[in-house]
Amino acid sequence: MKNIVLIGFVFGVCLFHQTYAFCNHGDSISAQVSGSLLDFAKTHSGKSSYGNYMRGKKVGWDTDEIKLTRLNGAEVVVQVAESYFSALFGGNKTVVIDRTETFYSLEGNGDILSVKSSHIENGVKKSRELLLKNGSYFLVTTSQNRKSEKMVEKPRENLAMQIKLESWLKGNRNKGDVFECFSTVLEEDDFNVPTKYIYKGKKNVRGDGKDMIMHEVDQETHGALFYSILDNTGRLYSGRMGKIIEYRLESDEFAKKIDNNLVDLIQISAVALDRKLGDPAKVNSLKLSLVADEEFDIPQSHRQIVTKGNDGKLLLEIKRDFILKKGKALSGEDKKQLLSPTASLPSDNQKILDLANNIVGDASSSSEKASRIVRWVFANLEKTMAKNSDNALDVLDKKAGDCTEHTLLFVTLARAVGLPAREVGGVAYMAGEKSPKMAWHAWAEFHDGKQWITADPTWNQVLVDGTHIKFSEGSTDLKWLNILGGLELKVVDLQRE
Repeated sequence: MKNIVLIGFVFGVCLFHQTYAFCNHGDSISAQVSGSLLDFAKTHSGKSSYGNYMRGKKVGWDTDEIKLTRLNGAEVVVQVAESYFSALFGGNKTVVIDRTETFYSLEGNGDILSVKSSHIENGVKKSRELLLKNGSYFLVTTSQNRKSEKMVEKPRENLAMQIKLESWLKGNRNKGDVFECFSTVLEEDDFNVPTKYIYKGKKNVRGDGKDMIMHEVDQETHGALFYSILDNTGRLYSGRMGKIIEYRLESDEFAKKIDNNLVDLIQISAVALDRKLGDPAKVNSLKLSLVADEEFDIPQSHRQIVTKGNDGKLLLEIKRDFILKKGKALSGEDKKQLLSPTASLPSDNQKILDLANNIVGDASSSSEKASRIVRWVFANLEKTMAKNSDNALDVLDKKAGDCTEHTLLFVTLARAVGLPAREVGGVAYMAGEKSPKMAWHAWAEFHDGKQWITADPTWNQVLVDGTHIKFSEGSTDLKWLNILGGLELKVVDLQRE
């Protein structure tokens, strides 16, 4: 159940937490900015360090440095971002070390020329490099003994937009004003990620023995909100995500002092319940009172119904999944998208195709095909929180992982045999705990031509039990991060087998 939390944390570090927000505001920027780019680079050169905290305990650090350098004989500006993260996941220690170098031109709009990134998790390295060759961009990914290269779109992020952002922040802003741009995230299938800066107001901050006027801004990406305090240049002073994750500007020496008593993210992010539920596999239905610190649209379906009680609180009824008498087919566009291979879901890879067809054998119905894939993934993957992967081929190499690896492989194999499938996430009951709680979890849904059907390969379930509460659909639906640490659940009714 770990990786969904880690993804959120690392996502926040990589995407939101940048010393300066280099991004591109659509196609409306004038190219007549090259004369100011060098001045901008010189003015903003330097290094900033941040401590990363979970519920007040330090779990990692980030540094961001901007400096002038040379690339292929030309003077350019480079942003070097490094991070270190260490925590427990269900008692298993995980250490993540990231480094990204992004090179920007000092001509035109200051476009990205190259990106070099490395991700080391528990000693296993994966690197990605974005290269500009003969006017086209290529992404080269190296993971263990595998290397791939593909042509990709031009990054929409550039240096010129930082000047626009500074001007926007310094302007006569009103609450609710929005600045739209793009961030570059090589880990995504489409790494041009839309990002919004939503202005909230000015804030007086005491630091370095003086009062400073800062800007309160929500940075929104994939629905997740990162509350940030920025100076006039867009430089991050502090920020938080949900009620758990926090970033603080610190000296380099202090930022890199990590607590020896490691935080267990499964426990620290879990949602407490007021009573035990017993074996979750035997729960047919569960009715809960739900209170969230932030407004949150909970997905509704035939097995998940949200109503409002007499006291104004939300009532959430979860049922064991079941087959509908009448369903609804997917649109042609949705079906195509949910069958398409991606960088993380290479369902067109021959190794995946051969394995998927061998697993389903002579199964004719969608449900039987999915059931066979669930059973195979459950039986063949070691259950561990210490071997993470972001690609189904890597999962097959390791034959191990937690809920996200199980789900990633299931969705890929399902698509390979023609089953539209997607990852979903939320919380599910943690059996065997001293105190009752729901933990963040990932599972899958596949479409049988009439309806979405749930499948949890980590728990060997098709038609999941009545404790699986869905908060997200798809790997880029990150709105659930907004209620992380700010969710209260109380049992109203429980029906068991």
